[in-house]
Amino acid sequence: MVKKVSLLALTALVSIMAGCGSTGAGNQPANPPASAAPAAKEITIGVSTATLRHQFFIDIDNGMKKAAEEAGVKLLVNDPNLDLAKQVSAVEDYMQKGVNGLILLAVDNAGVVPVVEEAKEKGIPVITADSVVPSDKVDTFIGTENYEAGKQLGEHLKKQIEADGKDVKIAVVTHVQSFVQKERLRGFKEVLSNVSGVSFLNDQPGYDREKSMATVENILQANPDVDYIYATAENSVLGALAALESANNAKTKIVGFDVTPEAAEGIRGGKILAMIQQQPEKIGEAAVKAAIEAINGKQLEKNISIPVILMDKSNVDEYFKK
Repeated sequence: MVKKVSLLALTALVSIMAGCGSTGAGNQPANPPASAAPAAKEITIGVSTATLRHQFFIDIDNGMKKAAEEAGVKLLVNDPNLDLAKQVSAVEDYMQKGVNGLILLAVDNAGVVPVVEEAKEKGIPVITADSVVPSDKVDTFIGTENYEAGKQLGEHLKKQIEADGKDVKIAVVTHVQSFVQKERLRGFKEVLSNVSGVSFLNDQPGYDREKSMATVENILQANPDVDYIYATAENSVLGALAALESANNAKTKIVGFDVTPEAAEGIRGGKILAMIQQQPEKIGEAAVKAAIEAINGKQLEKNISIPVILMDKSNVDEYFKK
C-alpha cells in the first residue's frame, strides 16, 4: 500500500514538474528564429561639384540628390566655385571622413589627378562627371561627349551656311581654361574649318554673363559684319544674347550650349539659330547610381555617355513651354 501511494505521489510530482516546464517555455516556439541580420551600413558619397552658380551644375546637383534619396544613401556636397585648391581640399576632407565613394566635377581636369589617385589608393571609388579626368584610376566618366556634341552643332550650322551660299565670319566666346569647352570648340571647328567661305575670328574669353556680354559688344564694334557667334556655355550664350539685344542687332546669330528659358526665347525670336541641350539631371542621377555600383564592387564601363538634344525653332517648344 505504501508503495502504491508513493507511486501515485511520484506520478503527481512528475505531472507538476511537466506543468512548470510547460509554463516556462510555453510562449517560446519550438525552433526559435535566428537573430535578425544587422542593418546594412549607410553609404556615404562625397561630391565636389565645379560650381553651384550656374543652372547646368544646379541641375546636375538636383539629379544627384534625387537619385541619392531614392537609393537611401547619404550625399555630402561641396561647392568650390571653380577654385581648384578648394576642390582638392574638399576631396582630402572626404578621405579623412572615410566616405565610401567620390563624385567629382573637376574644376581643372589635370589639376585634380593627384588627389583622385590618392583616393583610389585608399580604396575609394571615384566617379567623374561632366569633365574627363585623365587618369586610369577613375572608375568611370559620366556625361556629354563634348567633342561629338561640338561636331553635331557644327554640322547643323554647316547645312545653314551651305543653304545660304555666302561667305560667313564666325566669332567664338569661350572659357579657355575649360577642358570641356575646348572639346566643344575642337569638334565644332573640325567640321567647319574646311568649309568654303567660312572664316573664324580669334577666340575671345567669356564665361560669366557680364564678361561675355562685354566681349561680344567689343566683337560687334570691331567686326560689324560678323555672321555667327559660337558661345560654348550657358552664360556666354546669355551674355552674347544680351549684347545683340542691346545693339539692336538682328543680323548676327548665336549657336551654343545649354539652353535656359531665356535662351529658349532667343531661339523662338530668331536671335539664336541652334543650341546643344545637355541632360544635366540625368548626368547627376547616373553619377550616383554608378557610385553605388562601384562601392558594391561592380566593374563599370570607363565612359557612360548621356545623349544630347540639338534644339532649334522646330523643337524648342517640346522642352521649354511658353
